[in-house]
Amino acid sequence: MNKILAIDDDSIIRTLLYNSLSKAGYEVLLAGDGETGLDMVKKEVPDLVITDFQMPGISGLDVVTELQQSHPGLPVILLTAHGDVALTIKSIQVGAYDFIEKPIQMQELLSIIRNGLEVSHQSRNLAKEISPEIRKSIEDNLLVGKTSVMREIFKNIGRISLNKVNILITGETGTGKELIARLIHYSGITRDYPMVIVNCSSLNEAFFEQEMFGYCKGAVNGALTDKTGKLEQAGNGTIFLDDISELSDGMQTRLLRVLQEMEFEKPGCDQPIPLNARVIAATNKDLEEMVKTGKFREELYYRLKVFTISLPALRNRKDDFPLLIAHLMQKLNKKLNKKVHKIGEGVAELLIRHEWPGNVRELENTLMQAMIMTRGDVLERDSIVIATRHTPAEDHELCSIADVEKVHIKKVLDRLKWNKLEASRILEITRPTLNAKIEKYGLRKE
Repeated sequence: MNKILAIDDDSIIRTLLYNSLSKAGYEVLLAGDGETGLDMVKKEVPDLVITDFQMPGISGLDVVTELQQSHPGLPVILLTAHGDVALTIKSIQVGAYDFIEKPIQMQELLSIIRNGLEVSHQSRNLAKEISPEIRKSIEDNLLVGKTSVMREIFKNIGRISLNKVNILITGETGTGKELIARLIHYSGITRDYPMVIVNCSSLNEAFFEQEMFGYCKGAVNGALTDKTGKLEQAGNGTIFLDDISELSDGMQTRLLRVLQEMEFEKPGCDQPIPLNARVIAATNKDLEEMVKTGKFREELYYRLKVFTISLPALRNRKDDFPLLIAHLMQKLNKKLNKKVHKIGEGVAELLIRHEWPGNVRELENTLMQAMIMTRGDVLERDSIVIATRHTPAEDHELCSIADVEKVHIKKVLDRLKWNKLEASRILEITRPTLNAKIEKYGLRKE
C-alpha cells in the first residue's frame, strides 16, 4: 500500500484528505505544520507528499526545497491559492512534482497522485545523491519563466527526464534549445553518463559514418587504430543532434536506419553496436513543412518527435522579463566576476519594448555587454545598447535571424580578439559549432 503524507495547518483540509485518500486505498499520514511534516518524512519515508503553501513557520515551498535536498525523487504536490502564478512557477523551479489550486478538486488530485507515484517508483533507480558536479550542471542550464507555456515545459522536463524517449525541440534561434536538452540530460536517468553534442550543419556527407559510427582499425586508409563515433561515445547518456534539419537526404537515411534498428555498425567491424543513448534533436525550422516539400524524411521526423517541446519566442514571453533579467544578471555576475544587482530606472521598460529577434541569447549578450561597462552595482539605462538592425537596401527593412546572429558572433569574436575558446563559452555553443558558423557567415579576423 502506497503511503502519502498530507501537511496542512487547516484541520478541515486534513480531514478531507485523510477520508478521501484512505477511501482511494492509500495509507495516509497527517501533519499540521511543515516542521512536523519534515520530521515524519525522516521516520516514515512516504511515497508521496502533499503540502499546503501558506502555513505558520516553514512554508510549503520550504518543505519542497528541503525534500529535494534530503529525498531527491520524492514527488511533492503543492496546494496553492487560486491564481497564485508566481508561487506556481517557483514551486516547479524548486522541484515540486505538480500543484493544485484550492478549493481541491479531488478527482484531479487523485489523478496527479497516481502519476506522481509512478514517477516515485521510477525514480528509485536514481536514489543516489546528485553529485555537486551534476547539480552545478543543472543550475547552469536552468531556464526561468512564469508564462503558462514555460510552466508546462518545466513540468514536462521532469516527466521525460525519467525515460529515454526520443525528443524533438523546436524554436527560433536563441530560444534555448540546447539549454533544454542539457536540462533534460542532467535532470534524470542519463545524468551520470555522457552528453554528446553534434552540430548537424557541420557534418560532411562523405565522413558522416566515420563521425557518427566510428570505424575499426584498417577500415579506412591510414586507420592505424579504432575510432569511437559519436553514437558510441554517448553510451547510456544523450546524443544531441542540433540543427537536425541540415542533414542531407543520405545522412537522414542512415540515421533513420539506426533509429529503426536501435543499433549501428562501425565500418570494418563484424558486430553491431546497440544504441543505448537517448536521442534529442533540435531545429529552428518547420520540419513538418519540410516533410511536405520532400526536404525531410517523414519516417525520420516521426521517429524523432516521440515527444516534442516547442520553445516560444522571447517576444511572446513579455511577462517573463523581470524574472528572466534577474536570472541572467545573476548568471552573468558569476561569469564576469561582477556585482551588478540593481536595475536603474527605465531599463526594464527599454528591454521589454524590444522585439529580440535573437531571443534569449540576444538578451543575454546585450546584458553582458552592458554589465561589462558597468562600474557600480546598478545597471543603468545608458549602458544598454540595442543595435538597430537593417539590410543595406533599406533602413526600415527587417533582417533575418541569421543576420542578427552573424553580427553578434562577429562582435563577440572581435571584442575577444578572436579567442574562440572564450567566445564559445560566452555564446554558449561548442567550438565546432562556432567554427561552422564562422565558415557559414564568411567571418574573418580584421
